[in-house]
Amino acid sequence: MDSGPQWRRFAALSIAAIGAVALAHGTSAASLKSRSSASDIRLARKVVVPLRVVNRLFPEITRQTRTGRNPTATNNPKATRIVIYATGDGSKKVTITLDQYASSNDASSAYEQAVQKSQSVPGFAPVAVSDLGQRAFAGTVTMDAETHLGLGLLDGRLIVGVTLAGYDATRDNTAKLVALARTEAAAAKTALGLSGSQ
Repeated sequence: MDSGPQWRRFAALSIAAIGAVALAHGTSAASLKSRSSASDIRLARKVVVPLRVVNRLFPEITRQTRTGRNPTATNNPKATRIVIYATGDGSKKVTITLDQYASSNDASSAYEQAVQKSQSVPGFAPVAVSDLGQRAFAGTVTMDAETHLGLGLLDGRLIVGVTLAGYDATRDNTAKLVALARTEAAAAKTALGLSGSQ
């Protein structure tokens, strides 16, 4: 179900990860593409952690439901990847996005734009995250009785997004969200041959 413009603005919260949940709720990829300047180039699937890694933190998540280009990426990344994982009945979802930019300045600009859009969403509440060592932004919103908890992480030329849908914004779930974002950032940098904040 498409929740309208407020939902699409909130999609930027975790730097497009939450936008994947909009896809899962029926917003067409074509309509998102028309509003996005995301690259059509997909990063290799190996840049996003596999199901078994997600399942260690969220044991109820049992399947991958979608992967491909991230149609909700901010600005103009060189390449993107989105992977959506879900429970068997689809009631809970974990979405991971990775967007690679030509420069750290391009990535920083895209990150700032997404943060500004997120803060303007009615009902948005920031969530404190600690000890990520990079620029990170997290928040939550509940729409149509479903809570979404998202985190965006800027690391050099990469923006990592992780979103939980159908989970309460508890301290435990936030800690797991941070752990998954940290794991994904490390895995992506290894897969792409990046070191430090490159």
